[in-house]
Amino acid sequence: MSPVLAPVRTRRVSQKTLRVALELTANGHHPAAKSRLNVKNPLAHSDYWIELTSTTEIDGPLDLVADPPTVVRVRAADLRDAQRLRAGIRADAIAAGRDPDTISVLLDIETLIAPTAFEARIELAQLDAVQPHPSATVTYIGTPNGLAGLIADIAATEVADGVTLRPLELPASLEHIVLDVVPALAERGLTIESARLSDVVDQFGARR
Repeated sequence: MSPVLAPVRTRRVSQKTLRVALELTANGHHPAAKSRLNVKNPLAHSDYWIELTSTTEIDGPLDLVADPPTVVRVRAADLRDAQRLRAGIRADAIAAGRDPDTISVLLDIETLIAPTAFEARIELAQLDAVQPHPSATVTYIGTPNGLAGLIADIAATEVADGVTLRPLELPASLEHIVLDVVPALAERGLTIESARLSDVVDQFGARR
């Protein structure tokens, strides 16, 4: 279980919203899911990075190729490690004469979502039985509400400015993220839902 973290004492822009993005590949980031690849899958030949949240006038859209960088993606062993990485990135920005609030630090989270935590663990066990997958970053296996709670905690403790969710299997986890997790975060006032949410499911999922 991840430790309870104290907020890092840094200046924040009050209107800044939590950012949520997806990185999709093949049938999911788990190697056993990738082995099921169908060449007709729209993700068969390239990966997609998609932002699921909209922006305020202050935030602006996430830009992965801006120069100087305005988005930094990080992988971390746990939330404390991620918090430390973010603090270092902000300190480096200040040292370079930049406003650290112009940089969004996004934590990669590998996830597998199901209606119940038991179903999610069973699915992961079945995938691992085919080919084990040692994760290189924070991982969440469980329910949509649980993932929304984790992301809310990440925002509250200033672990990151947002997350990039990497579903281990598709399309079920994708549908739960788009149709359940992001709306739950919006209801908490943490995010603004992108108008593209339904398009993401139409293109890469199979509607429930």
